[in-house]
Amino acid sequence: MDNPDSHIEIKLGIPEELRHQAAIICYEGFRSQMELLVGSQQKGIALLEQSLDLELALMALRQGRLVGFVGLQYENRPFFRFKRSHFTQELGFLRGLLVYLLFNLFATQILPQEMFINVIVVDTSVRGKGIGTSLLQSVFEITQQNQFHAVVLDVTDTNPDARRLYERLGFKPVRTRKYGYLRNLIGSSAVTTMRKM
Repeated sequence: MDNPDSHIEIKLGIPEELRHQAAIICYEGFRSQMELLVGSQQKGIALLEQSLDLELALMALRQGRLVGFVGLQYENRPFFRFKRSHFTQELGFLRGLLVYLLFNLFATQILPQEMFINVIVVDTSVRGKGIGTSLLQSVFEITQQNQFHAVVLDVTDTNPDARRLYERLGFKPVRTRKYGYLRNLIGSSAVTTMRKM
């Protein structure tokens, strides 16, 4: 899956040797939320690095360098495999348990035959160059090839640019979860689930 306009190559899976770089890109994509929840960049990257299921990703390469990826979930296989032990090891027992519970509190339930995008991130140095769109187009291709009925994703109220992109690509909002008093803890007050049939 090549994108000749921007010299972006999209490939299924992320090689193990790029695990650390993928965790860094993911952390940077969600820096404000991660800082609130985890506190330390080093600990946040370590948690992500331990949790990524690299087989369930589509990666974007530009001149051989990882510049973004999509983490997918389908058939009860999540891209993020968060374990309580990872959180308590990195953050201590009480804080680790709380953050682990918060991460799992926000899990979206998907139906059989739906492809869920757990995460889509693009390196900050190359945002706005169509890489996110290329990744999403590749997800749509895989969804059709494997006869999934829909692609589903979540977007926070703090990311209106992403929501506009998703709407432009045909996603429709299906429900919004408001977090109210948790806003100061997680960095957003609502998450909207969107679906593209």
